[in-house]
Amino acid sequence: MGKMYKKLNKRGGMSIPASIRREMGWEPEDAMELEVTPDNRLVMKQYQPRCVFCGGLEGVVTISGKGICRGCLEIAARKGASNESEG
Repeated sequence: MGKMYKKLNKRGGMSIPASIRREMGWEPEDAMELEVTPDNRLVMKQYQPRCVFCGGLEGVVTISGKGICRGCLEIAARKGASNESEG
């Protein structure tokens, strides 16, 4: 896909053309991550939640708005099970 020029609206927003959303696999209401690079470029990509415990990106599920990876989830489950047997 070539260059495209868009204007910001009065509220500072901009719509992303459907052709680009389809090409990128983005769905309505997907969370997006925005980053300004040192050379003043805006990079936008689909947000991937990180594990709140180890910072990992692989196998992260979101529970109550917080990300947790499968490894940390297993550790938490084992800790929870051992605490229950102590009580």
